[in-house]
Amino acid sequence: MSSRKYLEERRQKHKRQNTLLSLMMAGGVALVFAAVIYAVVTSSRVNLTAKQIVQPALTELEQYDLSSLGDPQAPVVIEEFSDFGCAHCADFALETKKLIEEEYIKTGKAVLVFHTVGAPAQAPALQRAAESAHCAGEQGSFWQFHDLLFANQVSLFTNRTADVSRTMRSFAELLELKVDEFETCVEEGKYQDLVSSNQLAASQLGVTGTPTFFINGVMLRGNQPYENFRQAIEAALAAAE
Repeated sequence: MSSRKYLEERRQKHKRQNTLLSLMMAGGVALVFAAVIYAVVTSSRVNLTAKQIVQPALTELEQYDLSSLGDPQAPVVIEEFSDFGCAHCADFALETKKLIEEEYIKTGKAVLVFHTVGAPAQAPALQRAAESAHCAGEQGSFWQFHDLLFANQVSLFTNRTADVSRTMRSFAELLELKVDEFETCVEEGKYQDLVSSNQLAASQLGVTGTPTFFINGVMLRGNQPYENFRQAIEAALAAAE
């Protein structure tokens, strides 16, 4: 074999090897890229199983209207502007609210009206949760859904852009709602405008943080010690006599 022919065959062999290597590298990059995309997509979904869902003691009183709790004729109206992703709101919902419920709501002295805020377009997980709570309210389970959202807050809203739809369905199943009706309500965005109007109302009333309360129109900011709520409610009761 001539040296020229030998060199030519070497060049062709290297060319074939380089082509194969390039194809393998391209395939490897594609696989890595696909794996990254899959990881991003799956990590942006929150799908809590029945065993993973934290189940708090659920509100027992029947709701009034879509998101109110207590006698609508009660002399004291407590309006709450709250964010399902707010830690202080969760503290109020799972602790302080229960004390108010026992002393003032169950006794017919106060009614609690919940307004969902803190769900702008850049936080779709919160938007979905707020709308889902109202859809649950159509079936009389707003407050129980509210309890589940706050009890599972960390798992649900650490990533506020996550897809929480599967967990919302799991909550509906746990509460034994008519799941198809619930999901239709959510998918149609039935309460999207209500959530937006709550946000606007909060701004107009000077709400700058959550939770914020209006007790017969008097503002009380934050999840304050229960004694502060008691004093404010008692003052409202006295003024209403």
